[in-house]
Amino acid sequence: MNMIIGPNGTGKSSIVCAIALGLGENTSVMKRAKDISEFVKHGHEHGAIEITLATGSGSVKIKREMARQGNKSTWRIDGRGSTFAEVQRRTRELRIQVNNLCQFLPQDRVVEFSKMSAQDLLKQTQAAVGREDLQQLQEELVKRRAQERQAMGEAARLRNDTETLRKQNALLERDVQRWQEMQTAESQIRVLTALVPLTRYAEVKAAHDAAKQAKNAALAAFLQTRDSTEANDLQRQMDELEAQAAGRERARRAAGDERLAKEKAVRHQVTTLERLEADNKELQAELDGVRSQAQRRREQIAALRAEVARLEAALNEDQPPEDEDDSSARRAARELGERKLQLTNELVEVGDEQKALMSSGRQVSADIERRAAQLRGLDDKALRQREALRKASEDSVRALEWLEQNRDKFSQHVFSPVCLEASVRDARYAGPIEAVVGSNMLRTFVTQCDADYYVFTREVIDGLHLRVSVVSSAGHRAPSELGSTHPRETLAELGFGGYIVDFLEAPRAVLAVLCSRAKIHEVPLALGPVDHSACEQRLGLREYIADGTRYTLMRGRYGSHASTVTTARISMQPRLLGGGGESDEVRATRERLGSEIDKLRDTQTSNEAQMKRLASRDRTLRDAHRQIEAQEAELREARRARADAVQRWERQHVHVRTKRAQLQSLEADTRRGSDGEVAEAKRRVEQGKRENAKDRAKCLALAATNATAAVTALHALARGGLAGFRDTRALAEHRAAMARLREAVEEAQVELERATDAFNMAKATARNALDDTRAVTEDLTEEEREAVRNEQERRSGTSLGTSDELETELTTCRQRLSMAASSGVSSAVIAQFAERQKKLASMVTQVQQLEAELLRVRRRKRHARDQWEQPLVDVVAKISEKFRAMFDHIDCLGEVSLRKAGDGFTTEESSVDDEDYNNWGIEIRVAFRKNEALQPLDNHRQSGGERAVSTILYLQALQSLVAAPFRVVDEINQGMDERNERLVHSLIVDSACQQGSSQYFLITPKLLPDLDYHPLMKVLCIFNGEWQPESFNFGKYISNARRSA
Repeated sequence: MNMIIGPNGTGKSSIVCAIALGLGENTSVMKRAKDISEFVKHGHEHGAIEITLATGSGSVKIKREMARQGNKSTWRIDGRGSTFAEVQRRTRELRIQVNNLCQFLPQDRVVEFSKMSAQDLLKQTQAAVGREDLQQLQEELVKRRAQERQAMGEAARLRNDTETLRKQNALLERDVQRWQEMQTAESQIRVLTALVPLTRYAEVKAAHDAAKQAKNAALAAFLQTRDSTEANDLQRQMDELEAQAAGRERARRAAGDERLAKEKAVRHQVTTLERLEADNKELQAELDGVRSQAQRRREQIAALRAEVARLEAALNEDQPPEDEDDSSARRAARELGERKLQLTNELVEVGDEQKALMSSGRQVSADIERRAAQLRGLDDKALRQREALRKASEDSVRALEWLEQNRDKFSQHVFSPVCLEASVRDARYAGPIEAVVGSNMLRTFVTQCDADYYVFTREVIDGLHLRVSVVSSAGHRAPSELGSTHPRETLAELGFGGYIVDFLEAPRAVLAVLCSRAKIHEVPLALGPVDHSACEQRLGLREYIADGTRYTLMRGRYGSHASTVTTARISMQPRLLGGGGESDEVRATRERLGSEIDKLRDTQTSNEAQMKRLASRDRTLRDAHRQIEAQEAELREARRARADAVQRWERQHVHVRTKRAQLQSLEADTRRGSDGEVAEAKRRVEQGKRENAKDRAKCLALAATNATAAVTALHALARGGLAGFRDTRALAEHRAAMARLREAVEEAQVELERATDAFNMAKATARNALDDTRAVTEDLTEEEREAVRNEQERRSGTSLGTSDELETELTTCRQRLSMAASSGVSSAVIAQFAERQKKLASMVTQVQQLEAELLRVRRRKRHARDQWEQPLVDVVAKISEKFRAMFDHIDCLGEVSLRKAGDGFTTEESSVDDEDYNNWGIEIRVAFRKNEALQPLDNHRQSGGERAVSTILYLQALQSLVAAPFRVVDEINQGMDERNERLVHSLIVDSACQQGSSQYFLITPKLLPDLDYHPLMKVLCIFNGEWQPESFNFGKYISNARRSA
């Protein structure tokens, strides 16, 4: 027996993984990783497992080399290259079953043993004891039972079908009789079927003759109407009236054109008179204008004389300015311009320097602001929390980034990891709260419904292969619904600040998950010391935190219910809830940004000093520039004042000369005689008036002549219109008479067409009736023709009847035949009867063959059951005996039984329903308390420790029966109380250390003191992990241990 011990995290389970993977088992057995490459760790690219197995003739060495790149493995057996199939063959030969929980029970699959169904436990047990024949026999029994049920079903179906066919054939005998009766009825129907078309043809032939006579009469009436002479006379008269009306219309149009021309001429003469009247008024106005113009000229001459006198007096008073030498002024202006240009150039240079400094200053300010923003970002709590989360789990940050970009995929809001959603009201409590909640829970995402949970796991965990945790808050109750175990006032009396939930702020869904998973509503918290005895005895707190220590109270479930308190120091510095400390990278970034900001500020100070110097220089230059501009303005103002005076005197002189010229011109015009001009204008106007009066008289005479002609044309137009009206009325009467004649012809034609259609229809009907008669009579046999003639002769003495009457008689006969043949009797009834008789005999033979096959299957099944059931019962009995003895040893009850199952079918041989061999199983039943009935072992009835005890004792009961060369059990003692752990350890040692038993590996993280040990035991202590010192003297440690012993 090999006992491997070591603290958690030292690599005990790695030995279990190495055994499983080294012997060719799938990674899914360990429930730890999916790919083999994930077992190559610590930054290495390759890893190897080497296992030496003892055989009957020596040993075999199997080596598995694993590569992270490509997720590949290579195999070697005794140093030579081999294949995975060969490794599996070797392990099968040695009866190694790593995938059998009865032989190989790793830590992560301990809980699966109690979840295992009775059927799976039976299969695993048969494999563990090395009875492959029992497994094969069970599979054969399942197969034979399926064959038996199939044969039973087919035989029952054939028996039912045979009985049904026999009853159906008995009914056919009556159908044969019905068939003979129907033959007679069908003969009568054939005779009537021939008589109906014969009678219908006679009827339609008479209708055809009548339609032909009606057609001939309609044709005669149409020809008589169409060839009448009245139409020709009316057409001739209409032609004459239309010619007369056309001539009168032309005369009327000519009179109308004449009237319009004369009226147009009258309007033209009126327009001319209006124009002549206007010309007369204009001549009078021209005479009046000439008289007014002479008066205005006299007034204007007087005004100009007065203005010239005034301007000459003013001009005599103002003398023109004297010319001065302005060379000195121009020289002074030139000197000022040169100085001004020099100052302007200097100002431009200073401005350019200022612009460069201002641009540099803006750039420096922007750089300072940018680096300050980066510093503020480093100080931001959310960023610090995300940085802390990144240090703890890079996958969590990647999942968070994916979530922020894909929130539209979810129906409700999905919360970020708990450490980002929750905040601590008092930072002093952050460390203890983080210790209770746990770093894994703080990195967990929270959904509000199961649908979003499945979307997150599919997209992030399965799709992106990120190792993150997610939980759904659906079904979890909020803290307000849960309440608290003790009043907060009572906790305050003992020194507690409250429950953990009192110090946390988070969304309702996140708090609900924390209450359900971490019990934050039940764990009180204190920064200082508390009354521990009151916490344990008075309140019975199972867990609390005080003064930086976590206290956990555990009570025994049996016996005296003694309590045990475990303590653990916790860190008061949070890693996730407090935002985390700064990484070296963040710290270096902060220092770099601070140094850059200091340098930029020095540059900014230097620029500001230089800007002040340039501003002072700019002010000096601008003051000098303004002084020069003031001097230039004075010079320009003096020159402008002198120029203005000269221009003003010159303008006055020019103005006087202009007014004198105007006065002289007006006086000359006046001297040339304005009175003669007025007389000439008066004579010209009176001559124009006389000519205008003559023109108006001519226009009046022409207008009177044209008006008389227009009236004459109007009278002629009226007479022509009256005559045209009479012609139009006569023409309309003739057209109405012609229309009546045409209507009579059309009616005669329609009647002819109607009679022709009726004739054609009667002709077609008669032809169809003749064709029907021929079709019917041609298909008749000579006997049937004779029967038809006889029927005609029989009816000729009375009345043959109409076709409708014969049709009614035929329908009645067919109905009687249909009623007689309603059973579906046909001409094939005799052949069908014989065919069924033959099929009935064949089915009877098949039933006999199936019953014989069923007997053979039952014999084989019975033989297989005899070979399987009794050995299986013996194996289960041995296991139960050892299992019961071990439970007696720990003062409990336990048994193992074979549970049979039925499939709901029984046979004539046995009335017991127990042949569902696939559902036979092994049932473990235990009782851990006095006066308690045995209960099946499952994942719900017993506690974790009870399930662990039951599991290990069942495995120990198999110890003497297993055929495997070794067995592995990993951390089976977790959850057991001290008493059961001691008793179970003693039983394991006794059974595993017997001579001839298989090799046994027991792995545990802890051992109780003063346990039983055996000389055939080997205790292997694993010294591994970060807590190990750099060097360790094992010899000194052993010497000290011996001295202390």
